Amino acid sequence: MKNRILKMEKIVILLSFLFAFWGTNSAKTDSLLIRYSDLNRETINISTCSNFEWRNGYEREIVVSSQNHVDTLKALLDHLQEIEDEYFPVRCKMYIFDSDTIKQKICLNKTSIAFNGKVYANNDSIIDYIDHLMLDYPSSDTRRFFPDIIGADYVEGKDSLYNLLLKEIDKLASSAKFKGSLILGIKCEADKNGKTRNAEVSIIRPQKHTKKELEITNNLRDYIIRNIFWGRDINRGIHDIIYFTIRYR
Repeated sequence: MKNRILKMEKIVILLSFLFAFWGTNSAKTDSLLIRYSDLNRETINISTCSNFEWRNGYEREIVVSSQNHVDTLKALLDHLQEIEDEYFPVRCKMYIFDSDTIKQKICLNKTSIAFNGKVYANNDSIIDYIDHLMLDYPSSDTRRFFPDIIGADYVEGKDSLYNLLLKEIDKLASSAKFKGSLILGIKCEADKNGKTRNAEVSIIRPQKHTKKELEITNNLRDYIIRNIFWGRDINRGIHDIIYFTIRYR
């Protein structure tokens, strides 16, 4: 424990000299939001940079308002060793804000850290500094924001997505001479640029499916893959699923 404290003091002193040289005490107003879970615990579900909050949850949240502390973290992120871009279970997610605008998202566990669309080997200096911040700042009582997961990635907005798909379902239902109601569950896989790579459309209601209903869902799946494009997200990985439900009639 004593060695760890000495290591943290050395990091803080070194970076203080660097910031004095760079003149970081400027008019910047960056802040940092940290959502943290125990890095030593295993995840129950697949935990990615996009789904970390709503799929697994997190134990603590703090808001770091000091520009110097934010700049210290930025400096620690420099010169990391890039590694292969592959899945790792996210245990902590950080947002760097300029006022209320997200400038950067950073996701990590004990061994890996991802930001700006790349994955790097994590190190003790970053983990120790995050631990230092978690001790220094009280838990936040109010959530600044929470991701909207139901179709929020659609480039023209959630309402436009639902309207577009309902119109297409209406056409498919008319072609199949279907006059009932449907509740559909839709899962989409997209690449970092927003192109739909794959889609799955399942019938939630009614529980017993007719040939007409299956024809509608199969054609809707093809339509989604060809025509639905999502917002670009450099942190989107192969395990990230865009899921939402839609009710017809």
